[in-house]
Amino acid sequence: MTKSNGVGTTADDICAVLREQISAGVLPPNARVTETGLAETFGTSRTPVREAMRLLVAEGFLSFKPNSGSFVRSWSGEEIEEIFDIRLLVESSIAESAARNILPEELAEMEKYQAAMERLGVKLEERSVSETSRFNREFHKLISQASRRPRLVRMLEDAVKVPIVQSTFSRYTASELQRSHHHHRELIDAFRARNPDWARAVMQCHISSAREVMRRNRRQSS
Repeated sequence: MTKSNGVGTTADDICAVLREQISAGVLPPNARVTETGLAETFGTSRTPVREAMRLLVAEGFLSFKPNSGSFVRSWSGEEIEEIFDIRLLVESSIAESAARNILPEELAEMEKYQAAMERLGVKLEERSVSETSRFNREFHKLISQASRRPRLVRMLEDAVKVPIVQSTFSRYTASELQRSHHHHRELIDAFRARNPDWARAVMQCHISSAREVMRRNRRQSS
């Protein structure tokens, strides 16, 4: 694991670094992660490390195996395909409802997060995967909130795995990330126009594009 220099040592600080290293492949799937090793890397006690590992297990970045320890979570091709199947069905319906129910202040917040993503740039060496993923997550959370469909949102939250979304961003080319930005901008336009059919269609295209990135990555790594 990469030595951490000048990084805070709270559980949240440790989580942020590990999320980015897992997503970027610095810590590959099935790599073993120990409290002792992380405490030494971050120059801290095992208490914040233990809390960080607990959070990362809950988020799906790590898995815990009794009598073996904690490992970077791996995802099968079947699991990933199933997650994208659910996203296509549920998230497009959420976008459709959001177009009917979104409030002006929610639309303004959405534009703020999209602008923040665009300021990070689209060249691989110029952007932070963790920050891009965080702003993207907030953007999509606003769509869920605006839908006023709590049951659908719970279904989506149960299905969507943050590590998969974040690892997709880490593997986007500049043109693919630019396309994602265009989808977000078109979603904003559809919401502003209060056009449910337009919003559903753009969201389906957005998720299908991300799915193809994941499929390409699996082919290249196999």
